[in-house]
Amino acid sequence: MRNLIKKRRQEKIFFHRKLFLVAMLFLLLSISACSKKKAVEKKLEDIRTGTQGIVMNFLPNAPPNKIHVEASDTADNSFDIILELRNKGAFPQPNEGRAPNGYVILSGFDSNIIRIGDNKPYENFDTKALEGKSTINPNGGLDLVIFKGFVTAENVKVDKYEPTLLATACYQYRTVAGPSVCIDPDPYSTVNLKKVCQIQSISLSNQGAPIAVTRIDEEAFARKTQFKITIKNAGGGDVFTRQQGDTKCLKLERNDIDKVWVEEVRVGNKLLNCRPFIDGATSGNDGYMRLINGEGFIICEFSDYGSASTTYITPMTIRLLYDYRNTAEKKIQIKKEIGGISGSGTDVPSIVPSIYHETSSEPEVGIY
Repeated sequence: MRNLIKKRRQEKIFFHRKLFLVAMLFLLLSISACSKKKAVEKKLEDIRTGTQGIVMNFLPNAPPNKIHVEASDTADNSFDIILELRNKGAFPQPNEGRAPNGYVILSGFDSNIIRIGDNKPYENFDTKALEGKSTINPNGGLDLVIFKGFVTAENVKVDKYEPTLLATACYQYRTVAGPSVCIDPDPYSTVNLKKVCQIQSISLSNQGAPIAVTRIDEEAFARKTQFKITIKNAGGGDVFTRQQGDTKCLKLERNDIDKVWVEEVRVGNKLLNCRPFIDGATSGNDGYMRLINGEGFIICEFSDYGSASTTYITPMTIRLLYDYRNTAEKKIQIKKEIGGISGSGTDVPSIVPSIYHETSSEPEVGIY
């Protein structure tokens, strides 16, 4: 009997231990699932962050820091120039294309000395794998642009030539900002009502693009709400109007730069009228805005409250389109090698003059 009681007690202890282990395993799995969910949510939040678009870097030893060339028909005076391009912004998304429309241009060297490929020192990268950051690819696209350089050694008239290769990327980009704003159809009401939000200014950081919406100042009137939207060039490059041609962005006029095209501003699904636009814009819904010292603003009005009579929160959508330019550079040294002396010994005069003439029988004293 005693043994039976002891056995049942051991079985009970074993059951409780097993139940405890199962519970701990379930808890660990739940924590892991929550951690993964939070990681995914964090990635979704991080898509439209940062202030960069296309970023370039010269790969190591492409081109080499020092290039030795010879003025010979058999010499190989070629070298590779390889640029790594990465899209660190959020445009384009998978439904907007594979890469931004744009190109890379090489400059900064004497074209009589250095020739790039078939005299074409530029390459389009709209077919490259340079998609923007997304939930599928949170790091953005990465690809290479490769040029072949050739040195005309006979045109190097000095011992060494030290140019700086300048790579310029010019491309179209888009900024999309989507903050939530407060709409109050009756801001001057004397009745004390509970409001879900307050009219206030909103500070924004960045949207995964070099042009950023940094602040929205809101003011409510009896029949309309005004939004002052501040926009800043945060990417460190140049923003300019859309250019045509493969090298136009190297020759910008003063009137071309510091312009951003405002595609649309919406509150909910309502398109807003904004001002001031430049260059003769007449629609009020879109147009170019000017940046002064890298910053500018537009004022947009919302008056279509519909049937709303109390405050509510709604999303605002701001879409900006522009061309952008940034650069990377690398200094190289081209050193010309001197070939050996060629020719027969008869071309070199003797350093010891003869004291005898073969046709004379008498010796003739030489002059030393």
